[in-house]
This record gives sequence, structure tokens and C-alpha cells, in this order.
Amino acid sequence: MDNIEILYEDNDILVCRKPAGIAVQSSNVTIPDMETLLRSIIIRRGESKNKSTVLHVIHRLDQPVEGIIVFGRNKKAAAALSSQVQADGDMNKTYLAVVYGSFSEDLKSGELKDYIYKDSKTKRAVVTASKDSDKDNPSSRAKESRLEYKVISELEIPADKMPDTSDEENITNKISLVEVKLYTGRFHQIRAQFSNIGHPLLGDNRYNSPNSAKLSTIIGVKNVALCGYRLTFKHPVSKKEMNFEVTPNAQIFKEFDHSDQI
Repeated sequence: MDNIEILYEDNDILVCRKPAGIAVQSSNVTIPDMETLLRSIIIRRGESKNKSTVLHVIHRLDQPVEGIIVFGRNKKAAAALSSQVQADGDMNKTYLAVVYGSFSEDLKSGELKDYIYKDSKTKRAVVTASKDSDKDNPSSRAKESRLEYKVISELEIPADKMPDTSDEENITNKISLVEVKLYTGRFHQIRAQFSNIGHPLLGDNRYNSPNSAKLSTIIGVKNVALCGYRLTFKHPVSKKEMNFEVTPNAQIFKEFDHSDQI
């Protein structure tokens, strides 16, 4: 609970930093989630700018992911915030990710545009090039998924930290720090789309490749290397533009502090 940082709070909204490993909202009452933990904090401190402890979930981050989230503190504020989440809305979410491998010069920035649907059996996001018109095909449920990315920095893991890879196939010791601007918020979108282009996020046990999994183990990345580090939106009542930014806590992000910027 001590890892939860409230960044801003008033009668209408609460903005906080979600640690990796905690769900925003869970159906399992035995597992603490952000919603219940924040309510406990509000009650425990004995002072609230809003007498109600009700929190309305506006958007989510995957459980293994850290970053900024905003809650509505009443129905009116929640409705106004939810409308900003829609495509072309006023809420902008920007992420930092550490991915496996390096990018060629012509691919250091660009747009990923695919179609994604959730496989109910595997609970995985499936990326397709197009939406199938056959209603009996699962990909007929696919939704357009779009993001923009820019490689911020690249890092080469020192040779002395790498094991003998003579028996490994094409494993690289290069990783990249990527800034991602999300335009659609599909299920596991960032993780699935980067895996689809051969750059799985480090620490991602669901969308990894054999080599990205090995490299994650070698350098000790246990959680998905993804952080919702910047969030902007309009205040639901005052209409003031609200801007929040945090520095990722995960150690893998800190490794880039000493690397050369591109």
C-alpha cells in the first residue's frame, strides 16, 4: 500500500501511480486491487476532499504494468472522463517500454496499425492484418488498433553479463527503450503489437519469444517492462488541461540513464 502514490486529488478526480503487480479492479475479493486499496488509504488518513470513498474506474493498466491512472470520484466526473477515453478524445496516454532487440534506422519511429481480438480460451490478444467478414471466424470481432512509437535509446548488454550463447539461435544482447503513444486502448495492445513485429516487451511471459524470454531471465526482468508514464486530459469540471508524468520505477528503465541517446 505504501507504494501507491496519489499524484492529485479533488472532489471530482483522483490521479495516482499504480505499482506493477496490482490490478486496477479485480473480481476476486481476496486479492487487493487499486480501487479497494485507495479507498482504504482515504479512510485511514481520516481526511478527504470528497466525503465519498466511491471511485469510478475510467481506464486500466494491465496488472503487471506500472503507471498513471485517473479515477472519477462521482458519476458526473466519471462520465465526462470516460468520454475523453474514446478515439480522438482529450485523454492522451503515453508509455515507455523496453523491448527486445534493436531497430533499423528506417524503423526507429513509425505507426503500428493492426486489428486485434481477444481469444477467450487463451486470454491472449490476437493480431490480424484485417477484420474477417465471416461472422463465424473469431477475427470478425477484431477491432482496429493503432499506436505510434519512437525509439528513445538503445542499450547493449555487456558481454560479461551474457552467458555462452554458442548453442542459442540468433539471440541478441541489444534492447531498446521506446516511447509509445496509444490511440486505441485494446486488450494487451502494446504488448501484442510489438511482439507481432518481433520486438516483444522484456519480462512479458504472455507475448514473449524464446529469445526475449531468455534475455529477460539473464538480466533479471520479472515484470512487463511497460510504464504508463504520461497522462493528459481535461478536468471534467473546470476543463483545465491536466498533465501528469512519472519516472518508471523498474530497474530495467534506469539502465538507460547511462546509455547514449539516439
